[in-house]
Amino acid sequence: MDMLAPTARLDDHFAPWPIKPAIDLELLQETRQRIENLASKQLRNLPRLNDASIFGEHVSAGYEEGPLLLLEDHRGIELMPDDRVASHEYRMLALARDEDFLLMSRPRIQSFEAYSRQVFDRDGPKIIEVDRGDSRLRVPLAAACLNNEQVLSRLATAAASAGTLNICPYLSTGHDWLLADEIARRSGCPVQICAPLPQLSRLVNDKLWFASHVKMVLGKDSVPPTYAVYGPAAAVAILSKLARSHARLVIKLPASAGSMGNLVLESEYVRSLASRELRDELLERLHAIGWRDRFPILIGVWEVAALASPSAQVWIPQAGQGVPLIEGIFGQILSGKSQSFIGAAAIDLPQPLEARFYQEALEISYYFQCLGFFGRMSLDALLTGRDLNTATLHWIECNGRWGGVSIPMTAARNLPGIGGSAELLVVQRVFRDSNIAGFATLLKNISSWTYASDKGEGAVFLEPTDKFQQNVTFFVVSPSPAAARRIGSSVLEVVTPDALGSAA
Repeated sequence: MDMLAPTARLDDHFAPWPIKPAIDLELLQETRQRIENLASKQLRNLPRLNDASIFGEHVSAGYEEGPLLLLEDHRGIELMPDDRVASHEYRMLALARDEDFLLMSRPRIQSFEAYSRQVFDRDGPKIIEVDRGDSRLRVPLAAACLNNEQVLSRLATAAASAGTLNICPYLSTGHDWLLADEIARRSGCPVQICAPLPQLSRLVNDKLWFASHVKMVLGKDSVPPTYAVYGPAAAVAILSKLARSHARLVIKLPASAGSMGNLVLESEYVRSLASRELRDELLERLHAIGWRDRFPILIGVWEVAALASPSAQVWIPQAGQGVPLIEGIFGQILSGKSQSFIGAAAIDLPQPLEARFYQEALEISYYFQCLGFFGRMSLDALLTGRDLNTATLHWIECNGRWGGVSIPMTAARNLPGIGGSAELLVVQRVFRDSNIAGFATLLKNISSWTYASDKGEGAVFLEPTDKFQQNVTFFVVSPSPAAARRIGSSVLEVVTPDALGSAA
């Protein structure tokens, strides 16, 4: 694989912890040319896809050596419940250096911040608090910052002192870029966004757009049967047709993250309903999950014989600084009928399948890079069939942002005393009905399994737990997968005894 350019300092900082030895990947010149031609055609159809001029002449995608402003805001994700918008704001604390800033709106928890300083053996970034105001207004974090004179002044002063500032958002949105423009205007210094422009960010995170473009890059059999539907009558027609030959169907809201916008239907039930009944049932259930009558929606086949749900973790440097880096394959741990993400671990696949997975992930990522994408990405797939040796590989969605695997796998390299051969297990759960202890109490109860540099293994929490926010998000590093699972299970059993089953 092409090495990253020496000037790509952000790639050095955000380089992942090597889960396994890098696989030597390359793109043949013929493949490169084909993908570049496809991207050029799309760019002719969307001439302003990479036009940053609306955000001012001193704002651009990229990175210059200097402080980072990190912010994890889930407001831009469709269907995200109000009570969970600020729930993960602490996670990117693990990615920050001492000279950086972390922007957040949730109440600070000093015991967690002290823990983070201790486990990563550093002072940590400067945390800037901003008030979003009335939660019903759904104000994005960057927008709240734009309305806070004190915060803006502090960031502009930091940019002027360093000669620049970099903003690293969880998901690139227009509000992040407008914030960059205001800081650049006040400081007189360039500001970079460590992510693609928001117009490209919206496209790659759209499941329908992703499916149609992967088919262009890899062929029509690279994705499950997928249809874009523009009205209730068309939805009924497509569902009725698919129900005749498939056991289970799925409706997805294209811009939602993960399983939040998934509606799974049994084909037997679909066949039992008259057209009018199916239409009413469909609309009622979609509205129940937060749909706002916005078309198109995605209708497809829910692949019931899935052997695994692997994801490719990808870092895409700016064009000219190397081809995309496919960092590893993680097997997603999914739960429930809608297959909600609750964790992940690095997995091995049979060699021919693994080679194909890496190669196809590289081709998809290179296409996105040719369109102008820069930064963090994961590509989710399904493996179906009788066994892994003969499995069918289908690509199902792209997360063009940081996420529940990329944050811990990148944070892990910052741990003191870690070895490159360790295994990584990620656990991310929400227990709404459990009485979870506050974080200080939790640390005392799980002290035997928390990470320490002299042990070189243990659990590392990426966000606190408390009675108001019952998330459990941590990762485990250990010399072996079995040891990692044992530690993860032990921690979960203390956090909430009834959670042990499917989480680890």
